[in-house]
Amino acid sequence: MEEREVKLRLRPGVRLPTPETLLDGLAPWSVDTVEQHAVYFDTPDLALTRAGASLRYRSDDGWTVKIPRSRDGSTFVRDEYPFVGPPDAPPRAALDLVRAWTRSRPVVEIARLDTKRRKIHVYDKRGEPVVEVDADDVAASVDGGTATRFREVEIESKPDADPRLVKTLVARLRKSGADDDDPMPKIARALGPRASEPPDIPRPTTPGPKSTVGDLVQASVAGGVRRLVENDPVVRVGENPEGVHQARVATRRLRSDLRTLRPDLDTDWSEPLRGELRWLGELLGRVRDADVLLGLLADKAQALDDDEQGHAHDLIDRLRVMRGRDHTNLLDAMRSERYIALLDRLVDAARAPRVRSGMSGKPASKLVGRLARRPVRRLRRQIRSLPETPAASELHEVRKRAKQARYALEAVSPISGKSAARAARRLADLQEALGEHQDAVIAVAWLRDAARDYAGTDTPFVAGRLSGAFDADRLRLRAHWRTYWKRAKRLVA
Repeated sequence: MEEREVKLRLRPGVRLPTPETLLDGLAPWSVDTVEQHAVYFDTPDLALTRAGASLRYRSDDGWTVKIPRSRDGSTFVRDEYPFVGPPDAPPRAALDLVRAWTRSRPVVEIARLDTKRRKIHVYDKRGEPVVEVDADDVAASVDGGTATRFREVEIESKPDADPRLVKTLVARLRKSGADDDDPMPKIARALGPRASEPPDIPRPTTPGPKSTVGDLVQASVAGGVRRLVENDPVVRVGENPEGVHQARVATRRLRSDLRTLRPDLDTDWSEPLRGELRWLGELLGRVRDADVLLGLLADKAQALDDDEQGHAHDLIDRLRVMRGRDHTNLLDAMRSERYIALLDRLVDAARAPRVRSGMSGKPASKLVGRLARRPVRRLRRQIRSLPETPAASELHEVRKRAKQARYALEAVSPISGKSAARAARRLADLQEALGEHQDAVIAVAWLRDAARDYAGTDTPFVAGRLSGAFDADRLRLRAHWRTYWKRAKRLVA
Protein backbone atom coordinates (compact mmCIF):
# COMPACT_ATOMS: atom_id res chain seq x y z
CA MET A 1 0.00 0.00 0.00
CA GLU A 2 1.33 3.42 -0.95
CA GLU A 3 1.78 5.93 1.86
CA ARG A 4 2.09 9.61 0.96
CA GLU A 5 2.96 11.91 3.86
CA VAL A 6 3.87 15.54 4.33
CA LYS A 7 5.85 16.00 7.56
CA LEU A 8 5.98 19.30 9.44
CA ARG A 9 7.79 20.08 12.65
CA LEU A 10 6.11 21.78 15.62
CA ARG A 11 8.64 23.78 17.58
CA PRO A 12 8.06 24.65 21.27
CA GLY A 13 5.29 27.16 21.72
CA VAL A 14 3.62 26.53 18.34
CA ARG A 15 -0.10 25.84 18.64
CA LEU A 16 -2.02 24.21 15.84
CA PRO A 17 -5.35 25.62 14.68
CA THR A 18 -8.48 23.84 15.85
CA PRO A 19 -10.06 21.38 13.40
CA GLU A 20 -12.87 23.90 12.83
CA THR A 21 -10.34 26.51 11.71
CA LEU A 22 -8.08 24.13 9.80
CA LEU A 23 -10.92 22.56 7.79
CA ASP A 24 -13.10 25.64 7.46
CA GLY A 25 -14.81 25.52 4.07
CA LEU A 26 -12.76 22.55 2.85
CA ALA A 27 -14.34 19.19 3.71
CA PRO A 28 -16.19 17.18 6.39
CA TRP A 29 -14.04 15.87 9.24
CA SER A 30 -13.97 13.96 12.51
CA VAL A 31 -11.47 13.69 15.36
CA ASP A 32 -10.22 10.99 17.70
CA THR A 33 -7.19 10.56 19.94
CA VAL A 34 -5.03 7.44 20.34
CA GLU A 35 -1.91 6.49 22.26
CA GLN A 36 0.66 4.43 20.38
CA HIS A 37 3.64 2.45 21.61
CA ALA A 38 6.17 1.60 18.89
CA VAL A 39 9.38 -0.42 18.92
CA TYR A 40 11.76 0.09 15.99
CA PHE A 41 14.34 -2.40 14.70
CA ASP A 42 17.41 -1.78 12.55
CA THR A 43 21.02 -2.81 12.15
CA PRO A 44 23.45 -1.42 14.76
CA ASP A 45 24.70 1.10 12.18
CA LEU A 46 21.12 2.14 11.24
CA ALA A 47 21.21 0.88 7.65
CA LEU A 48 17.42 0.97 7.31
CA THR A 49 16.93 4.41 8.80
CA ARG A 50 19.76 5.91 6.76
CA ALA A 51 18.16 4.50 3.60
CA GLY A 52 14.71 5.90 4.49
CA ALA A 53 13.21 2.48 5.31
CA SER A 54 11.83 1.26 8.64
CA LEU A 55 10.79 -1.89 10.51
CA ARG A 56 8.59 -1.46 13.56
CA TYR A 57 6.02 -3.00 15.84
CA ARG A 58 3.27 -0.64 16.99
CA SER A 59 0.57 -1.30 19.54
CA ASP A 60 -2.32 -0.32 17.28
CA ASP A 61 -1.37 -1.94 13.99
CA GLY A 62 1.30 -4.62 14.62
CA TRP A 63 4.35 -5.09 12.40
CA THR A 64 4.98 -2.71 9.49
CA VAL A 65 7.76 -2.32 6.96
CA LYS A 66 8.07 0.97 5.08
CA ILE A 67 10.08 1.08 1.88
CA PRO A 68 11.09 4.46 0.42
CA ARG A 69 9.88 5.23 -3.07
CA SER A 70 10.52 8.95 -3.53
CA ARG A 71 10.81 12.23 -1.68
CA ASP A 72 10.00 15.79 -2.70
CA GLY A 73 10.93 18.23 0.04
CA SER A 74 8.71 17.51 3.03
CA THR A 75 6.59 14.96 1.10
CA PHE A 76 7.57 11.32 1.62
CA VAL A 77 6.19 8.55 -0.61
CA ARG A 78 6.71 5.05 0.75
CA ASP A 79 5.30 1.58 0.25
CA GLU A 80 3.86 0.17 3.46
CA TYR A 81 3.58 -3.57 4.16
CA PRO A 82 1.85 -5.04 7.24
CA PHE A 83 2.90 -8.35 8.82
CA VAL A 84 1.36 -10.61 11.45
CA GLY A 85 3.42 -11.84 14.39
CA PRO A 86 4.03 -11.56 18.12
CA PRO A 87 5.70 -8.35 19.34
CA ASP A 88 8.87 -9.92 20.72
CA ALA A 89 10.77 -10.37 17.42
CA PRO A 90 10.32 -9.27 13.78
CA PRO A 91 8.58 -11.85 11.55
CA ARG A 92 10.81 -13.64 9.08
CA ALA A 93 8.79 -12.27 6.16
CA ALA A 94 9.36 -8.70 7.37
CA LEU A 95 13.10 -9.29 7.74
CA ASP A 96 13.10 -10.83 4.27
CA LEU A 97 11.62 -7.67 2.78
CA VAL A 98 14.40 -5.43 4.12
CA ARG A 99 17.24 -7.88 3.47
CA ALA A 100 18.75 -5.81 0.67
CA TRP A 101 19.58 -3.12 3.25
CA THR A 102 20.37 -5.24 6.30
CA ARG A 103 22.16 -8.02 4.39
CA SER A 104 24.50 -9.99 6.69
CA ARG A 105 24.18 -7.65 9.69
CA PRO A 106 22.04 -8.44 12.75
CA VAL A 107 18.73 -6.64 13.26
CA VAL A 108 18.20 -5.36 16.79
CA GLU A 109 15.89 -3.06 18.72
CA ILE A 110 17.08 0.53 18.32
CA ALA A 111 14.38 2.76 19.87
CA ARG A 112 10.98 2.95 21.54
CA LEU A 113 8.53 5.71 20.74
CA ASP A 114 5.41 6.57 22.75
CA THR A 115 3.08 8.87 20.85
CA LYS A 116 -0.10 10.67 21.80
CA ARG A 117 -1.81 11.28 18.46
CA ARG A 118 -4.77 13.46 17.64
CA LYS A 119 -6.22 12.27 14.33
CA ILE A 120 -8.29 14.53 12.12
CA HIS A 121 -10.03 12.41 9.48
CA VAL A 122 -10.97 14.32 6.33
CA TYR A 123 -13.67 12.95 3.99
CA ASP A 124 -14.58 13.43 0.35
CA LYS A 125 -18.09 14.07 -0.99
CA ARG A 126 -18.90 10.34 -0.85
CA GLY A 127 -17.99 10.19 2.81
CA GLU A 128 -14.78 8.25 2.15
CA PRO A 129 -11.67 9.17 4.20
CA VAL A 130 -9.04 10.63 1.87
CA VAL A 131 -6.71 12.62 4.17
CA GLU A 132 -5.60 12.23 7.78
CA VAL A 133 -3.96 15.06 9.71
CA ASP A 134 -2.06 13.69 12.72
CA ALA A 135 -0.78 15.94 15.49
CA ASP A 136 1.80 13.89 17.42
CA ASP A 137 3.40 14.41 20.81
CA VAL A 138 6.31 11.94 20.87
CA ALA A 139 8.50 10.62 23.68
CA ALA A 140 11.45 8.67 22.25
CA SER A 141 13.84 6.43 24.19
CA VAL A 142 17.07 5.25 22.53
CA ASP A 143 19.26 2.53 24.09
CA GLY A 144 17.19 2.69 27.25
CA GLY A 145 18.20 6.29 27.89
CA THR A 146 16.11 9.20 29.08
CA ALA A 147 13.22 9.95 26.76
CA THR A 148 13.48 12.97 24.48
CA ARG A 149 10.32 14.73 23.37
CA PHE A 150 9.29 16.41 20.14
CA ARG A 151 6.11 17.37 18.33
CA GLU A 152 5.20 17.08 14.69
CA VAL A 153 2.26 16.98 12.34
CA GLU A 154 1.74 14.60 9.42
CA ILE A 155 -0.66 14.98 6.52
CA GLU A 156 -1.23 11.51 5.10
CA SER A 157 -3.22 11.34 1.86
CA LYS A 158 -4.59 8.51 -0.23
CA PRO A 159 -3.70 8.32 -3.94
CA ASP A 160 -7.14 9.60 -4.98
CA ALA A 161 -7.08 12.59 -2.61
CA ASP A 162 -7.46 16.02 -4.21
CA PRO A 163 -3.92 17.50 -4.21
CA ARG A 164 -5.43 20.99 -3.83
CA LEU A 165 -6.93 19.92 -0.50
CA VAL A 166 -3.53 18.73 0.75
CA LYS A 167 -1.83 21.89 -0.50
CA THR A 168 -4.35 24.08 1.33
CA LEU A 169 -3.98 22.11 4.56
CA VAL A 170 -0.19 22.41 4.42
CA ALA A 171 -0.44 26.15 3.78
CA ARG A 172 -2.76 26.66 6.75
CA LEU A 173 -0.54 24.59 9.03
CA ARG A 174 2.54 26.54 7.99
CA LYS A 175 0.72 29.79 8.62
CA SER A 176 0.01 28.60 12.16
CA GLY A 177 3.74 28.08 12.77
CA ALA A 178 4.46 24.52 11.63
CA ASP A 179 7.57 24.31 9.45
CA ASP A 180 9.35 21.94 7.09
CA ASP A 181 12.88 23.22 7.66
CA ASP A 182 14.05 19.79 8.76
CA PRO A 183 11.51 17.13 7.65
CA MET A 184 12.31 13.55 8.55
CA PRO A 185 10.57 10.36 9.75
CA LYS A 186 9.95 10.06 13.50
CA ILE A 187 12.54 7.36 13.99
CA ALA A 188 15.22 9.47 12.29
CA ARG A 189 14.42 12.45 14.51
CA ALA A 190 14.49 10.24 17.59
CA LEU A 191 17.87 8.71 16.74
CA GLY A 192 19.58 12.03 16.12
CA PRO A 193 22.57 12.83 13.85
CA ARG A 194 23.55 9.18 13.23
CA ALA A 195 20.27 8.63 11.37
CA SER A 196 21.12 11.42 8.92
CA GLU A 197 24.45 9.96 7.88
CA PRO A 198 24.73 8.85 4.22
CA PRO A 199 23.14 5.52 3.23
CA ASP A 200 25.27 2.45 2.54
CA ILE A 201 25.06 3.03 -1.20
CA PRO A 202 26.23 6.52 -2.14
CA ARG A 203 23.89 8.50 -4.33
CA PRO A 204 25.51 8.39 -7.77
CA THR A 205 26.59 11.72 -9.21
CA THR A 206 26.48 12.36 -12.92
CA PRO A 207 30.00 12.50 -14.34
CA GLY A 208 31.04 15.55 -16.32
CA PRO A 209 33.81 16.64 -18.70
CA LYS A 210 36.22 17.14 -15.79
CA SER A 211 35.51 13.80 -14.10
CA THR A 212 38.24 11.28 -13.43
CA VAL A 213 38.24 7.61 -14.31
CA GLY A 214 37.48 6.87 -10.66
CA ASP A 215 34.46 9.19 -10.78
CA LEU A 216 33.13 7.47 -13.91
CA VAL A 217 33.56 3.98 -12.49
CA GLN A 218 31.94 4.83 -9.17
CA ALA A 219 28.96 6.56 -10.81
CA SER A 220 28.36 3.55 -13.09
CA VAL A 221 28.64 0.97 -10.31
CA ALA A 222 26.70 2.92 -7.67
CA GLY A 223 23.85 3.61 -10.08
CA GLY A 224 23.43 -0.07 -10.93
CA VAL A 225 23.73 -1.28 -7.34
CA ARG A 226 21.20 1.28 -6.14
CA ARG A 227 18.75 0.19 -8.83
CA LEU A 228 19.11 -3.45 -7.84
CA VAL A 229 18.68 -2.80 -4.11
CA GLU A 230 15.65 -0.55 -4.60
CA ASN A 231 13.90 -3.23 -6.64
CA ASP A 232 14.83 -6.15 -4.37
CA PRO A 233 11.71 -5.76 -2.15
CA VAL A 234 9.49 -5.30 -5.22
CA VAL A 235 10.73 -8.65 -6.54
CA ARG A 236 10.11 -10.31 -3.18
CA VAL A 237 6.53 -9.01 -2.89
CA GLY A 238 5.88 -10.26 -6.42
CA GLU A 239 2.88 -8.08 -7.21
CA ASN A 240 4.52 -5.79 -9.77
CA PRO A 241 6.39 -7.41 -12.70
CA GLU A 242 8.27 -4.16 -13.20
CA GLY A 243 10.38 -4.98 -10.14
CA VAL A 244 11.79 -8.09 -11.82
CA HIS A 245 12.35 -6.13 -15.01
CA GLN A 246 14.26 -3.33 -13.27
CA ALA A 247 16.32 -5.76 -11.16
CA ARG A 248 17.25 -7.66 -14.31
CA VAL A 249 18.19 -4.45 -16.11
CA ALA A 250 20.34 -3.51 -13.11
CA THR A 251 22.27 -6.79 -13.22
CA ARG A 252 22.70 -6.59 -16.99
CA ARG A 253 23.79 -2.99 -16.84
CA LEU A 254 26.29 -3.68 -14.08
CA ARG A 255 27.78 -6.60 -16.00
CA SER A 256 27.96 -4.52 -19.17
CA ASP A 257 29.54 -1.50 -17.44
CA LEU A 258 32.10 -3.69 -15.71
CA ARG A 259 32.95 -5.15 -19.11
CA THR A 260 33.14 -1.74 -20.79
CA LEU A 261 35.35 -0.36 -18.03
CA ARG A 262 37.45 -3.54 -17.75
CA PRO A 263 40.63 -1.97 -19.22
CA ASP A 264 40.72 0.40 -16.23
CA LEU A 265 39.61 -2.07 -13.52
CA ASP A 266 41.31 -4.62 -11.31
CA THR A 267 40.05 -7.65 -13.22
CA ASP A 268 40.77 -10.02 -10.33
CA TRP A 269 38.01 -8.04 -8.59
CA SER A 270 35.63 -7.21 -11.44
CA GLU A 271 35.46 -10.51 -13.35
CA PRO A 272 34.31 -12.69 -10.40
CA LEU A 273 31.71 -10.01 -9.67
CA ARG A 274 30.48 -10.20 -13.27
CA GLY A 275 30.21 -13.97 -12.88
CA GLU A 276 27.96 -13.69 -9.84
CA LEU A 277 25.85 -11.06 -11.59
CA ARG A 278 25.40 -13.50 -14.47
CA TRP A 279 24.05 -16.10 -12.00
CA LEU A 280 21.54 -13.63 -10.61
CA GLY A 281 20.64 -12.29 -14.04
CA GLU A 282 19.76 -15.74 -15.32
CA LEU A 283 17.36 -16.33 -12.43
CA LEU A 284 15.73 -12.94 -12.96
CA GLY A 285 15.66 -13.53 -16.70
CA ARG A 286 13.53 -16.67 -16.46
CA VAL A 287 10.87 -14.81 -14.53
CA ARG A 288 11.06 -11.73 -16.73
CA ASP A 289 10.80 -13.79 -19.93
CA ALA A 290 7.67 -15.46 -18.57
CA ASP A 291 6.18 -12.06 -17.68
CA VAL A 292 6.82 -10.78 -21.20
CA LEU A 293 5.33 -13.89 -22.80
CA LEU A 294 2.28 -13.71 -20.53
CA GLY A 295 1.62 -10.17 -21.68
CA LEU A 296 2.08 -11.08 -25.33
CA LEU A 297 -0.21 -14.12 -25.11
CA ALA A 298 -2.92 -12.14 -23.33
CA ASP A 299 -2.74 -9.48 -26.02
CA LYS A 300 -2.91 -11.93 -28.94
CA ALA A 301 -5.74 -13.90 -27.29
CA GLN A 302 -8.00 -10.87 -27.50
CA ALA A 303 -8.18 -11.32 -31.29
CA LEU A 304 -9.50 -14.90 -31.01
CA ASP A 305 -13.11 -15.98 -31.21
CA ASP A 306 -14.98 -16.29 -27.91
CA ASP A 307 -14.98 -20.10 -28.01
CA GLU A 308 -11.22 -20.14 -28.66
CA GLN A 309 -10.27 -17.83 -25.83
CA GLY A 310 -10.92 -20.51 -23.21
CA HIS A 311 -8.20 -22.67 -24.79
CA ALA A 312 -5.88 -19.68 -24.94
CA HIS A 313 -6.47 -19.12 -21.23
CA ASP A 314 -5.50 -22.75 -20.60
CA LEU A 315 -2.16 -21.99 -22.22
CA ILE A 316 -1.81 -18.77 -20.24
CA ASP A 317 -2.57 -20.60 -16.99
CA ARG A 318 0.09 -23.15 -17.86
CA LEU A 319 2.61 -20.37 -18.33
CA ARG A 320 1.58 -18.75 -15.03
CA VAL A 321 2.35 -22.00 -13.22
CA MET A 322 5.78 -22.13 -14.86
CA ARG A 323 6.36 -18.49 -13.97
CA GLY A 324 5.36 -19.22 -10.36
CA ARG A 325 7.95 -22.00 -10.13
CA ASP A 326 10.65 -19.74 -11.55
CA HIS A 327 9.71 -16.96 -9.13
CA THR A 328 9.89 -19.40 -6.21
CA ASN A 329 13.36 -20.48 -7.35
CA LEU A 330 14.37 -16.82 -7.60
CA LEU A 331 13.13 -16.10 -4.07
CA ASP A 332 14.97 -19.14 -2.73
CA ALA A 333 18.15 -17.78 -4.30
CA MET A 334 17.52 -14.32 -2.86
CA ARG A 335 17.29 -15.86 0.63
CA SER A 336 20.59 -17.66 0.18
CA GLU A 337 23.95 -16.74 1.66
CA ARG A 338 25.30 -16.52 -1.88
CA TYR A 339 22.93 -13.67 -2.76
CA ILE A 340 23.57 -11.82 0.50
CA ALA A 341 27.31 -12.14 -0.09
CA LEU A 342 26.81 -10.73 -3.60
CA LEU A 343 24.90 -7.74 -2.21
CA ASP A 344 27.66 -7.10 0.32
CA ARG A 345 30.25 -7.17 -2.45
CA LEU A 346 28.15 -4.89 -4.65
CA VAL A 347 27.70 -2.32 -1.89
CA ASP A 348 31.45 -2.38 -1.25
CA ALA A 349 31.96 -1.93 -5.00
CA ALA A 350 29.61 1.08 -5.06
CA ARG A 351 31.59 2.69 -2.25
CA ALA A 352 35.10 1.90 -3.46
CA PRO A 353 35.40 0.22 -6.88
CA ARG A 354 38.83 -1.22 -7.55
CA VAL A 355 40.46 0.71 -10.36
CA ARG A 356 43.84 -0.28 -11.78
CA SER A 357 46.79 1.27 -10.04
CA GLY A 358 47.46 4.77 -11.29
CA MET A 359 44.23 5.06 -13.28
CA SER A 360 41.74 6.44 -10.75
CA GLY A 361 42.84 10.07 -10.93
CA LYS A 362 43.31 10.26 -14.69
CA PRO A 363 40.91 12.43 -16.74
CA ALA A 364 38.08 10.25 -18.02
CA SER A 365 37.72 12.44 -21.12
CA LYS A 366 40.97 11.01 -22.52
CA LEU A 367 39.82 7.41 -22.16
CA VAL A 368 36.08 7.18 -22.77
CA GLY A 369 36.40 7.15 -26.54
CA ARG A 370 38.23 3.83 -26.60
CA LEU A 371 35.94 2.38 -23.92
CA ALA A 372 32.85 2.82 -26.10
CA ARG A 373 34.66 2.06 -29.35
CA ARG A 374 35.27 -1.60 -28.53
CA PRO A 375 31.63 -2.75 -28.15
CA VAL A 376 30.64 -0.65 -31.19
CA ARG A 377 33.30 -2.39 -33.28
CA ARG A 378 32.12 -5.79 -32.04
CA LEU A 379 28.58 -4.88 -33.13
CA ARG A 380 29.78 -3.80 -36.59
CA ARG A 381 31.75 -7.03 -37.03
CA GLN A 382 28.78 -9.09 -35.93
CA ILE A 383 26.50 -7.44 -38.50
CA ARG A 384 29.08 -7.65 -41.30
CA SER A 385 29.43 -11.39 -40.71
CA LEU A 386 25.71 -12.07 -41.14
CA PRO A 387 24.51 -14.08 -44.17
CA GLU A 388 21.89 -12.54 -46.44
CA THR A 389 19.15 -14.34 -44.50
CA PRO A 390 20.37 -14.58 -40.92
CA ALA A 391 19.01 -17.17 -38.52
CA ALA A 392 17.02 -16.11 -35.48
CA SER A 393 19.96 -17.03 -33.25
CA GLU A 394 22.25 -14.76 -35.28
CA LEU A 395 19.85 -11.83 -34.96
CA HIS A 396 19.67 -12.50 -31.24
CA GLU A 397 23.46 -12.15 -31.07
CA VAL A 398 23.18 -8.83 -32.92
CA ARG A 399 20.67 -7.69 -30.33
CA LYS A 400 23.04 -8.56 -27.49
CA ARG A 401 25.91 -6.72 -29.19
CA ALA A 402 23.65 -3.70 -29.78
CA LYS A 403 22.70 -3.68 -26.12
CA GLN A 404 26.34 -3.81 -25.02
CA ALA A 405 27.24 -0.95 -27.36
CA ARG A 406 24.24 1.08 -26.21
CA TYR A 407 25.10 0.61 -22.54
CA ALA A 408 28.70 1.58 -23.20
CA LEU A 409 27.67 4.76 -25.01
CA GLU A 410 25.24 5.64 -22.24
CA ALA A 411 27.95 5.12 -19.64
CA VAL A 412 30.31 7.57 -21.34
CA SER A 413 27.76 10.04 -22.73
CA PRO A 414 27.91 12.42 -19.71
CA ILE A 415 31.57 12.94 -20.64
CA SER A 416 31.55 12.34 -24.41
CA GLY A 417 28.55 14.58 -25.01
CA LYS A 418 25.31 14.58 -26.99
CA SER A 419 26.62 12.59 -29.94
CA ALA A 420 27.14 9.49 -27.77
CA ALA A 421 23.67 9.93 -26.24
CA ARG A 422 22.06 10.18 -29.71
CA ALA A 423 23.90 7.08 -30.89
CA ALA A 424 22.76 5.21 -27.77
CA ARG A 425 19.14 6.13 -28.48
CA ARG A 426 19.42 4.83 -32.05
CA LEU A 427 20.93 1.59 -30.80
CA ALA A 428 18.10 1.33 -28.26
CA ASP A 429 15.65 1.40 -31.19
CA LEU A 430 17.60 -1.39 -32.90
CA GLN A 431 17.77 -3.38 -29.68
CA GLU A 432 14.02 -2.99 -29.12
CA ALA A 433 13.14 -4.15 -32.64
CA LEU A 434 15.38 -7.19 -32.38
CA GLY A 435 14.06 -7.83 -28.86
CA GLU A 436 10.51 -7.96 -30.19
CA HIS A 437 11.74 -10.32 -32.90
CA GLN A 438 13.29 -12.60 -30.29
CA ASP A 439 10.09 -12.46 -28.19
CA ALA A 440 8.11 -13.65 -31.20
CA VAL A 441 10.60 -16.47 -31.84
CA ILE A 442 10.36 -17.59 -28.21
CA ALA A 443 6.55 -17.39 -28.27
CA VAL A 444 6.31 -19.61 -31.35
CA ALA A 445 8.68 -22.20 -29.85
CA TRP A 446 6.85 -22.19 -26.50
CA LEU A 447 3.41 -22.58 -28.08
CA ARG A 448 4.53 -25.47 -30.28
CA ASP A 449 6.05 -27.23 -27.28
CA ALA A 450 3.02 -26.63 -25.04
CA ALA A 451 0.54 -27.82 -27.69
CA ARG A 452 1.93 -31.35 -27.53
CA ASP A 453 0.38 -31.85 -24.08
CA TYR A 454 -3.14 -31.03 -25.29
CA ALA A 455 -3.61 -33.76 -27.89
CA GLY A 456 -7.26 -34.61 -28.53
CA THR A 457 -8.49 -31.09 -27.73
CA ASP A 458 -8.87 -27.87 -29.67
CA THR A 459 -6.03 -26.27 -27.73
CA PRO A 460 -3.33 -27.24 -30.31
CA PHE A 461 -5.42 -25.52 -33.01
CA VAL A 462 -5.64 -22.36 -30.90
CA ALA A 463 -1.92 -22.59 -30.14
CA GLY A 464 -1.36 -22.77 -33.89
CA ARG A 465 -3.42 -19.64 -34.48
CA LEU A 466 -1.49 -17.76 -31.83
CA SER A 467 1.77 -19.08 -33.22
CA GLY A 468 0.79 -17.81 -36.68
CA ALA A 469 0.18 -14.33 -35.29
CA PHE A 470 3.58 -14.29 -33.61
CA ASP A 471 5.21 -15.63 -36.77
CA ALA A 472 3.75 -12.71 -38.72
CA ASP A 473 5.32 -10.34 -36.20
CA ARG A 474 8.63 -12.14 -36.58
CA LEU A 475 8.61 -11.79 -40.37
CA ARG A 476 7.66 -8.10 -40.18
CA LEU A 477 10.45 -7.32 -37.75
CA ARG A 478 12.95 -9.39 -39.72
CA ALA A 479 12.15 -7.32 -42.82
CA HIS A 480 12.77 -3.98 -41.13
CA TRP A 481 15.54 -4.40 -38.54
CA ARG A 482 18.25 -3.24 -40.96
CA THR A 483 16.44 0.11 -41.23
CA TYR A 484 17.10 0.69 -37.54
CA TRP A 485 20.73 -0.28 -38.00
CA LYS A 486 21.20 2.16 -40.89
CA ARG A 487 19.90 4.98 -38.69
CA ALA A 488 22.25 3.99 -35.86
CA LYS A 489 25.25 3.27 -38.12
CA ARG A 490 25.55 6.90 -39.16
CA LEU A 491 26.00 7.98 -35.53
CA VAL A 492 28.23 5.31 -34.00
CA ALA A 493 31.98 5.60 -34.38
